[in-house]
Amino acid sequence: MPKKACIQPCLGLETNLTTIGRQGAYLAFQRLGAERANLGCAPALYADVQEDVDFIFNDFVIAVESCPKCCANHLVEEKGGKAHATIRVDELLSSKGFDLSSLPREHAPLDHPAVEAVADEIIRVAGAGTEACCT
Repeated sequence: MPKKACIQPCLGLETNLTTIGRQGAYLAFQRLGAERANLGCAPALYADVQEDVDFIFNDFVIAVESCPKCCANHLVEEKGGKAHATIRVDELLSSKGFDLSSLPREHAPLDHPAVEAVADEIIRVAGAGTEACCT
């Protein structure tokens, strides 16, 4: 079982959910800390930066998908890895009662309830898939 989680967010720009997903990924990484998680960088992975390539082969990869294109999963697969878990931001937030159309598009602070909900789910999934207790 991997010791760390790699949080690989979608980088889409088409919807407000991409802002929420990216902020949630960052907040989860901030809460977990570098000893329990790595924050994947899509441009670095695409450019074969060794550190990011290592993340997808050594860590429990969590794809945070914020649009229908599933770009985080596709990129990880293109580079020879596989996401161990996928969090669909739209499904998660809908299940928690958020009105998706009312969420901010340009900026969402880290303390926004939708951002916190995404971060909490990433942390929960990371705890289930790694050796570290991530509560």
